[in-house]
Amino acid sequence: MSSAFQDRLRLGVVCALSLAVSLPIAIISVSKLVLVSTFLWLLWVSQDMRRRVTMRPLLAHSLIYLAMAAFSVSVLWSAASDSAIFKSLVQHGNLLIIPLIYFMIRTRREAVLALQTLMIGQIALLLSSWALYLRFPVPWAQVNLGAPGNEYVVFSSYLDQSIMTAVFCALVWHLQELLGPSHRALKVAAVTALSTVAVFGIFVGRTGYLVAVGLATLGIFWALPRPWRFWAVLTPIVFAGLVGFMAPQALERTQLIGTEAALHTRTEGHQGATTSTGIRINFWKSALLSIASNVWIGHGAGSWGGQFDALQPDSQQPGYVPTIGNPHQEYLLWGVELGIPGVALLVAIFASIWRLSLRFEQQAARATQSVLVATLIACAVNCSLTDALIGDFLCLVLALTLCLGLVPQKPLEPGF
Repeated sequence: MSSAFQDRLRLGVVCALSLAVSLPIAIISVSKLVLVSTFLWLLWVSQDMRRRVTMRPLLAHSLIYLAMAAFSVSVLWSAASDSAIFKSLVQHGNLLIIPLIYFMIRTRREAVLALQTLMIGQIALLLSSWALYLRFPVPWAQVNLGAPGNEYVVFSSYLDQSIMTAVFCALVWHLQELLGPSHRALKVAAVTALSTVAVFGIFVGRTGYLVAVGLATLGIFWALPRPWRFWAVLTPIVFAGLVGFMAPQALERTQLIGTEAALHTRTEGHQGATTSTGIRINFWKSALLSIASNVWIGHGAGSWGGQFDALQPDSQQPGYVPTIGNPHQEYLLWGVELGIPGVALLVAIFASIWRLSLRFEQQAARATQSVLVATLIACAVNCSLTDALIGDFLCLVLALTLCLGLVPQKPLEPGF
């Protein structure tokens, strides 16, 4: 098989996944399967791929391998069901997208094309949400009847799409050259305006609000002259004022956190446990108790549901429904399954990616750091890396921005 065909195949499957993360989860899963299958085939037939894989790994990749090995070994002491263990390993496997994409991308041009493909998919997704909001027919949108807050979401949920939209906006801002020289300023302004208004005015995801404000603060910090950068800390306050005036429903959703937390405290969790904030508080308390009961090795892959149920006073009552979700916090999930070393390992992965980005030229560095900050924020209130769709999206975007910075520094290719 010719090397030219292999190169086209490599780039094709990476671009396919880059587009798929803006589509339904079934298409993402198929695209991931094709990517892994293609990688394994190339590993078999291509000496160049074998050489690349056997090179000294980056620290970030080594830590990801270590994490997957730890989760696999933890199966030995996990009391979870086989299905829960398998699901946990598959979900944590999202992180393997990062080294896998690195092996598949060889040149800066390939990284640029993959990022441009991802941007095209996100633009189509954003415009589809706006069409739903404006009551235009969108035949490809999934029906979200009976799902409050998802009326204007195309394929997933308001939680996923609000985070994706905020990250996409940051990518466009920091990688403006990928949009091409023609009307670039207009394109950036349009994407920024449509994305920002969508996050705060159309979607109701509070995690999306946090991510958007965090990325805006970071962007303003970089844009200000060094002596003035301290004033970037005022960005959240300014955003709160603007949102309160222009999108009061977003401010109300944010203020609801305090109301729900107070209700949970007053009723000792009984009434507040049905609210979003109350559920999180209950999950987080239970996760901390589970970690404390097995600090150094955790309870093993897939153990969260069983650990949470064991701590509930009504878990032995008839009609109790076992927990099948997650603690709504990535760090605590790793702590429950791997103990304190698991939390340290996740933090080390993030720190290694940040350290790696410090070697990049400015555009790639700021894009990578923005995606990483978004991931840090999202993981603080959700299990965003292991959740379906949003986990695939974040890991893929991290992988592509890392590839953009790791390949030789050349001018970015013209865009669309």
